[in-house]
Amino acid sequence: MERSSSDQRKLAQRSERVKSVDTEPWILACLDSGNYQTQAVAADIKSIGADYEVKNVDWISKLPDDVLLLILSRLSTEEAIRTSVVSKRWKHVWKQMPHLVFDMQRTIKSKKLRDGSNRVDTLMTKVINNHYGHLESCEITHFSYQGLNGMLNTWIRSLTCVKHTKVLTLRRYIDIFDRERKVFCISLDSFSHRSLTSLSLHSYVLKSSDSLINCSNLRTLKLILIMAPEVGVFNRVLESCPCLEVLVLNISCFIKSDGVLKIDNNKLKLLQVSSMEDIDGIKVSATSLDILTFEYTTFERDGFFMESPQLKFNRNFWDSGRYVPHISYNISKEEKSIGHEELVKISGELLRPRFTGSACLSVSVDLMNRTQVERLRQVLGLWTHKMTVLEIVFKNNSGPREENESCQKKLWKVNSNEDDAFFPNAKFRVKTVWLYNFSASEEEFVFASCLIRQGTVLDTMMVECSSMSYPASKQLKIEAAVAKLQALQWMLAVHCF
Repeated sequence: MERSSSDQRKLAQRSERVKSVDTEPWILACLDSGNYQTQAVAADIKSIGADYEVKNVDWISKLPDDVLLLILSRLSTEEAIRTSVVSKRWKHVWKQMPHLVFDMQRTIKSKKLRDGSNRVDTLMTKVINNHYGHLESCEITHFSYQGLNGMLNTWIRSLTCVKHTKVLTLRRYIDIFDRERKVFCISLDSFSHRSLTSLSLHSYVLKSSDSLINCSNLRTLKLILIMAPEVGVFNRVLESCPCLEVLVLNISCFIKSDGVLKIDNNKLKLLQVSSMEDIDGIKVSATSLDILTFEYTTFERDGFFMESPQLKFNRNFWDSGRYVPHISYNISKEEKSIGHEELVKISGELLRPRFTGSACLSVSVDLMNRTQVERLRQVLGLWTHKMTVLEIVFKNNSGPREENESCQKKLWKVNSNEDDAFFPNAKFRVKTVWLYNFSASEEEFVFASCLIRQGTVLDTMMVECSSMSYPASKQLKIEAAVAKLQALQWMLAVHCF
């Protein structure tokens, strides 16, 4: 049955009404059954069905909550909340979502509402309070006025003390109307709730360490674009977080600060220093540290002190320049590695080339362990541009070979043209490779020859041939293996050292 012109006009008018709900920032208020716009939209939908006698079989609404939540997980938080007007079945489904993301920059499109208006703040508070149960994670990007008027502290208390949020990310949006970067205080002891295990703070000024005291609950702490009056503030924050396993720092002081940043934590697995400005140096004591990354620092090599027996690197990576990212990685054989998981997450930004430099990597690996080799493959595969230096320290392993395992056939293939047969992939390139603790074992020789045959190494491969712990017969075996590597590619320089 064709629709008349009047019917089409009616449908167009109703469509505009629905659009008006979507574009208003107070769509977040679609929580009450008495909301006029919600009732109007529902009435429109029912009216359309009556006008055209469309048989409505809502199979999606008959799905269990777990499936509906999976559908909502593909939507933004605002879009998920809008589904509450679809039907009674959908009204409360979004309230079970384990992850919420609030972006005030996107939600508050009108400049008039960015001047401290209370309406959107109240509605966002209502969304948090009306959510059912606990939250796995919550992310808030807010404006400065929401810190100045106390709303940010209200949200933090609700998310930590009531919703028992495990992973909390707070971002302060700095726009052209906030050039003064007004300072506001986060409440005392805001992040010490036992349920909170991961905290990320972006673009704040820490006048003191008060908001981050007693944080033994935290396992992950990320301080991104955080400023403080002096380095002592950061030192006190780190002292209050003794159980950290992941620490990411992009910090600076108002003025050049005397003293160094001190990190003394034997549970720490990953330390990333993206930037440290106006800080003299860093002193690290972390016996469990497996991953150390530097991207940009204002101090030189003599300002870096580290006591971490598991990390081994022999090169002075400061020679490549302070803007060249460097990663040191002792690959763990543990089945679950929080350090490796976090490294994969942050690699996109970390490995992005800055200026004219490229990243350097120092890695310790046991080629007899499948888990470690696959993690090495994954990390190298993250590189999207040429690596400057790759330093590999082979771990000593006198244990038995895994049953029915062949490194040549299982871990890498040197005679296949398939892209996934290359180690780590067909695109990875490195200018110079240094091989330490080379024993000329079958696994080490196949690995080195694989890098040469694939054309992975562009200029030079340096192989450690002399070791006081090796007998003369072993030394001869190593030198013979290096000679075979040299014969694989005459244009490539392969040298002993």
